[in-house]
Amino acid sequence: MKSKFYTRNMMILVSLLLLMLSAHAAQSTETFISQAGNLTYQGIDDNQQIHLKKGVWQGKPFQSNSASRPRVGLIRDFSFSGDLNHDGQVEHIVFLWESSGGSGTQIYMAVIAGHNGQWTNIATQHIGDRIQLQMGRVQQANIELDVIQAGRNDPACCPTQHVLRRWKLAAGQLVEQPPLELGPLSLKDIQGINWQLIKLNWQEKVPANSNISIHFKQHKASGNSGCNRYTTTVTEGKTPGDISFAPVAGTRMFCEPEQMELEMRFLKALENVKSFGFVNGYLTLEWQDDGAVSTLFFRPVK
Repeated sequence: MKSKFYTRNMMILVSLLLLMLSAHAAQSTETFISQAGNLTYQGIDDNQQIHLKKGVWQGKPFQSNSASRPRVGLIRDFSFSGDLNHDGQVEHIVFLWESSGGSGTQIYMAVIAGHNGQWTNIATQHIGDRIQLQMGRVQQANIELDVIQAGRNDPACCPTQHVLRRWKLAAGQLVEQPPLELGPLSLKDIQGINWQLIKLNWQEKVPANSNISIHFKQHKASGNSGCNRYTTTVTEGKTPGDISFAPVAGTRMFCEPEQMELEMRFLKALENVKSFGFVNGYLTLEWQDDGAVSTLFFRPVK
């Protein structure tokens, strides 16, 4: 009995410790992103120095009395870190967008290094126009970035090709290695990952405890719809990224009215999904119903 009591208390202590470490890591990341949103960056907009304030910079209008002007902003939801030069110090990799008022949005990658508590942008690299950021990491001192980008026959608006791109930091410059083309966007790019719903559309976040999820395996999708479990089949279209879902089958439990309403909205959107893609590491499912077009956002969960 004493042994069981000791084991139970140890499990509780370990769980509390893990929660504390997770909260500390989240707080540290949030603090760093806040600092990154107030740094000076180079290598963007004709190589002039860009000083972000609260994550945004605005240049002078292109013409007097014109609203069109260059803008740069920090992508807050997508960053990672690692040792890029084998000195035992961690560098942070963040991403920025740049727009000059046209249809394109240029994506840049910036390396930030710390010294005596001060952060400095030490290298910046242009990634491309309207690149979809899927996943990033530091592997053996190399930056590895999975992106969806335009292929040879793709319009700039609608990239379909999955490419692994890699850079090495050398003498203060990011030197790109030959890219590895992984083929057109397909269901295999989102399989085997647990995805948790974070937004019903661009503006509407879902409660953190909603636990709405989706998991893809071959041509099946299943998950938690908020109150019940569901399953459905998935069909890929002729164009990479185009998918559709069959009517879902699910359990029939009843929950609180708010949960049920959220569940119904999610399942209705899911059954009207037309395509998928990525925005800053999030899986996006675009759906259409009676002329309305919106997007579901999911984050990967380990």
